[in-house]
Amino acid sequence: MSTNIHWTAIREIKVIKTNRRSTQEIQFNELQTPTRVTYEIMESADPIQAYKDWVLRECSRDEEFPIYAEDDVFGEKDPIGVEIYNAGKEHIEKFDEWIKHCEEEGFEVRPVAW
Repeated sequence: MSTNIHWTAIREIKVIKTNRRSTQEIQFNELQTPTRVTYEIMESADPIQAYKDWVLRECSRDEEFPIYAEDDVFGEKDPIGVEIYNAGKEHIEKFDEWIKHCEEEGFEVRPVAW
């Protein structure tokens, strides 16, 4: 079984009803990393950038998908165009958006290995 990187964001909150302090945690839906890569990311001076670099190196490939006319539901005619999709780049965009949201809401983003 491999050890994977997980991204968690934690912030301290005050529960008004009970007047107690607690922590709130949210997770990011990260990609599965090999154990060796997980430890490299964790030991990096900038784990966020190390994770992004790994994703772009290992999972970033432009793929072409044909686009068909609206009335060609089953793709029986020639395509009218091509769409380029890159799963790695899209993942990094979502990761960056998640980090930005976390920081704006007072969370601290941390890598966790498990």
